[in-house]
Amino acid sequence: MSLIGRIWRGEEGLGLTFWGYGLGANLLFSMIMLMTLQLRLPIWAFSAVFLFRLVYMVFISVGIWRSAGRYTGNQAWAFLAKLMVIIGYINVFLSLGRGA
Repeated sequence: MSLIGRIWRGEEGLGLTFWGYGLGANLLFSMIMLMTLQLRLPIWAFSAVFLFRLVYMVFISVGIWRSAGRYTGNQAWAFLAKLMVIIGYINVFLSLGRGA
């Protein structure tokens, strides 16, 4: 079984999926995007990272949601993880509306 498949099906633990693959990867993408701007790389470089980040966001959101659905611990953590997925999408749509 591949790691990508396990994440997609929600078979990885909620903590690792949310904090590691979700938040950790998001911070990494943010740093890479900032570097492309600071280094004044061509716009296609920034755009490529941005588009990959969007695809990854969909992927990891599904993984987090499914992992939260399988979570057997305190259900408040599962609820909060799902809430953060929703807030993340609201933030993206609001950012697009502002043109940022």
